[in-house]
Amino acid sequence: MSNLIQYRRDIDGLRALAVVPVILFHAGYDWIAGGFVGVDVFFVISGYLISSILIREMDAGGFTFARFYERRVRRIVPALLSVLVATLVAGYFVLLPEEYVGLGKAAAAALGFVPNIYYWSTSSTYFGIDVAVLPLLHTWSLGIEEQFYIFFPLLLLALRRLKTGWLLPGAFIALFALSLWANLRLTGEEPRLSFYLLPTRAWELLAGVLLSLGIVKPVRERRLANLLALAGLGLIVLPMLLLDEKSEFPGVNALYPALGAAVLIYSNAQARTWVGTLLETKVLVYIGTISYSLYLWHWPVAVYTQMLWDSPYNKPFIVALSLVLAAFSYRFIESRYRRRVSVPGRRSARLAELGAGAGVVAVMVLALGVFQGLPARLPQRVQAVIENPANATAHDNCVAFSKQEGDRETWRCQLGAKGQAPRFVVWGDSHAGALAHAFDLAAKELDIAGENIWSGGCRPVLGVFRQGKRRCLEFNRQVAQYIAAHPTIRQVYLVGYWRVPVSGEGYDNSNFMILDAQSGAESRRENERVFLRGLQRTLQAMQGREVFLVQDVPEIGSRFGKSVSSLLARQIWTGAEIPAGHYFDDSTDRFEARFRDLLTQLPAPPVYIRIRPQLCPQKKCPLASGDRFIYSDGDHLSRYGASLLEPVFLPYLAQGLAANDRGALGRR
Repeated sequence: MSNLIQYRRDIDGLRALAVVPVILFHAGYDWIAGGFVGVDVFFVISGYLISSILIREMDAGGFTFARFYERRVRRIVPALLSVLVATLVAGYFVLLPEEYVGLGKAAAAALGFVPNIYYWSTSSTYFGIDVAVLPLLHTWSLGIEEQFYIFFPLLLLALRRLKTGWLLPGAFIALFALSLWANLRLTGEEPRLSFYLLPTRAWELLAGVLLSLGIVKPVRERRLANLLALAGLGLIVLPMLLLDEKSEFPGVNALYPALGAAVLIYSNAQARTWVGTLLETKVLVYIGTISYSLYLWHWPVAVYTQMLWDSPYNKPFIVALSLVLAAFSYRFIESRYRRRVSVPGRRSARLAELGAGAGVVAVMVLALGVFQGLPARLPQRVQAVIENPANATAHDNCVAFSKQEGDRETWRCQLGAKGQAPRFVVWGDSHAGALAHAFDLAAKELDIAGENIWSGGCRPVLGVFRQGKRRCLEFNRQVAQYIAAHPTIRQVYLVGYWRVPVSGEGYDNSNFMILDAQSGAESRRENERVFLRGLQRTLQAMQGREVFLVQDVPEIGSRFGKSVSSLLARQIWTGAEIPAGHYFDDSTDRFEARFRDLLTQLPAPPVYIRIRPQLCPQKKCPLASGDRFIYSDGDHLSRYGASLLEPVFLPYLAQGLAANDRGALGRR
């Protein structure tokens, strides 16, 4: 690259400033909870350097697409292939079959330069509950850059050939503004799309492009350059320290580090600043030099380390091993292939080596798909644990409740005795579906019938919806009509993932703010008011019936991965028996007190059924009992876990049965 544009040591130092916080964040250091913004710094650097290289070549008349893409292949592919092979091999010893199949698909996506599209389409989220088992999640950012490299040279060449002075910078300014607008507009409503896809990320690379075009006059006065450099450094470092996984992102929060990176590149272009001198120190320059390999290796190291060991030494181990692997990878893989070979035979041989490496990855991926993750690797006991139906939520005797388009998870399930009219309804979201087994057991004990009507993501609050998402509004309206049309239903149990609508936050960093016809300006307090109004509408619609609101299950969160049973099965597989200490400390949950306080603001609060005392003796909520798992994931009980709650609901159902019998006697 040095023969194409003037080498700048400060940009390698800036790479170090970008990659080190990413590594520390993924290793688990809480003090740098916003370290993920380092990727945004990388995007600006990439846009600046690629544009500078292309403009220099086009000005000199030496640009060809073949040479450009060959250089990109030599820069990106060798280290990527080595990481893909190593990650796939390591997965044989660590990943369960379903996870291993997923890794194969992710490797295929990375090989095809579309990992960001793969993770967007599979509903995975950078801050979600499944990241703990995705060793190639970090390749999403490579997908963004690789797709940019495909389209940008074509556009740049076409605009330059028009030979209109203002058109080229004007076009890129317009594209920058459009992409930034899409990012800001969609982050709240479609956070996965905004995070993973090129159209909503291109503005960060285009910020670097605009710098390379020289549309801003260079700063030559050293004092001003120093002030700008310090401001740029602050715009990068402060978000790293102040943001966390719950911060809205990318959105406006991505603007700060991207702007900071652009300001640093700009301020150090003409004048030697204090910050530039710091960035040019040998340690930072070296880390910046190996930053690509360091980024590639660190996330598989972090995922596999955290899967296998729970130790206070995990964090420094992840950082140290990532640095060692990166140094080795840079010295023996990156450097070897980045040097252009002039001898045609040797050049062909190296391209053949890369083709063979890609073939190895393709064969491994194909084998994982054909043999379904190679389940024979696992001991019989581990296979039995994974396949045990008691460890998963089950839905029996169910039919589709609604025929609305898009309602893939809208169910009406029979509970208790067969052949009887329903006496009660369990109404809610997927948490209602997970608790249905407890009601089913209690109803069978009493020889009565009921129904479970649920739809994923739809809390039982009437007249409430999310911006652009009205499916639940219609679902809840239909449930209320259904209950009103069945006079035998005397009890209604409301079950939901209450934390989400009350707080307006989802586990995947999504905006779950809710609205109704009376909504004011969006805020946390207004969100609570919307929830209370919706719950009050539900209670009014159920007048004449007993209404119970069921306390939500303790949310154990994402640190165990998407599947609790997978976590514990892996521990059995690797030789560590299930520790007695696997529990959730319910005493640390502050939401419960706030939620109960909100309920007291209702004119006539429903009966509140507490389930946590049954699940969490002494405020400790175990995740498993022997080989039987109480949870199926971070916030849903398993079938076995639900069965533990039968004694909780039995007296309420019996109370309703006695009331019905008294009413029948009075009507005789």
